[in-house]
Amino acid sequence: MARSKRRLKVPTSARRGESFVVKTLAEHPMETGRRRHSDTGELVPLSLIERLECRYNGELVFYSDWFTGVSPNPYLTFKVQAKKSGTIEITWIETSGLRTTEARDIIVTES
Repeated sequence: MARSKRRLKVPTSARRGESFVVKTLAEHPMETGRRRHSDTGELVPLSLIERLECRYNGELVFYSDWFTGVSPNPYLTFKVQAKKSGTIEITWIETSGLRTTEARDIIVTES
C-alpha cells in the first residue's frame, strides 16, 4: 500500500502568549473492519489512524484518540499557545503500528 499523504499547516510566526492554529489533514481510508468489499463480499480489514499527537519542542501539548466514527481523510484543527521558537511535530499512529510524522518550525517573537 502506498504511503498516504499527511499535511500540517502552522503559521511561520506568532507572538509570545498568543494562540495559533495548527491544521492537519491525513489522507486515509479509515476502514472500520465492518464494510464488505463490493466485488468479493469479504470484510475489508480494520485500518484506522487511532491516535494523533502534537509535540511542541518535544513536549506533548495535544493528543486525540480516534475510533471507527472518524471519517476518511480526517481533518483536524486546534490551538496551541506560543511559548518559544521551535518545532511543531504531528504524529499519526495507525492500528497497524505505522507512525507518520510531519514537522514545521515556528518563530515566536516578543509581544
